[in-house]
Amino acid sequence: MSRCLPRSVLSKVVFLLCLASPLILGACVTRSSFDQVTAERDSLAQANRTLESKTRALTATAGILIKELALQDLELAQLEQEQRELTDEVARWAVLGAVKMMMLADGLHVLLPHEVLFESGASTLSAQGETIVRDLVAEIRQFPYEIAVVGFTDNVPVGARLADRYASNWELAGVRAAGVVRVMQREGIPIDQMLAVSRGEGRPIASNDTPEGRAENRRIDVRLRPIVTE
Repeated sequence: MSRCLPRSVLSKVVFLLCLASPLILGACVTRSSFDQVTAERDSLAQANRTLESKTRALTATAGILIKELALQDLELAQLEQEQRELTDEVARWAVLGAVKMMMLADGLHVLLPHEVLFESGASTLSAQGETIVRDLVAEIRQFPYEIAVVGFTDNVPVGARLADRYASNWELAGVRAAGVVRVMQREGIPIDQMLAVSRGEGRPIASNDTPEGRAENRRIDVRLRPIVTE
C-alpha cells in the first residue's frame, strides 16, 4: 500500500521547488555563459600572442631593412668624398655622352648611357667602354664597396642582329651588366663584392616615345655602397 504525503506537506514541497527552479536554471545558464566567455578569452589571448610574435618578427625585419637601405653617417661621408673625387672623371666622360651621378638612399649611383659603353646593337663593351670602366675602378678601388651593376634598355624589341642570342631585353640588359662586372673583376675588384642585375625595359627614366627618351633609358647604373666593418 503506497503512502501519500499529506496535502499540506505536498503543497509546501511544490512551493519550494517552484522557488528553487529559477535558481537552478539560472546557475546552468550562468555556467554555460561563463564557459563560452572563458573560451573566447583564451582564443583571443592566443591570437594576441600570435600577433605579438608576428609584430616582433616584422619589427626586427624592418630594422634590418632600414639598416640595409638607409645610409649611415660614416657611409654617407665616404660616398660624398667619392662623389667629389669622381667629379672630374664624370665631366670627362660627359664629353662622350650624358653621364650622371646621384646620391640616393641606397648609395651613390653612376649612370652610364649605353652609347658611352657599347657600340650600336652590341652586347659587349666597346674599347671606349672598357676604358671608362677601368677608369671608374681606378677611382673607387681605394675603398671596399658593394657594387651593383644594373642594366636597363628601352622598350624596343631586340634587333635582328642579337635576337638569335637574346630572347628579350631582359637577357640583353643582363649580359651588358655582366660585361661591366667582368671588366671590374679583371681590374681587381673582388667578385664577391659585385652583383650584376637586369631590369630590362623596366623602370624607364624617360619616355620611350622619342629617340632622346629611349637613349636615356638604355643605360648602366653602377651603385656604390661602402662595406663598413662592425
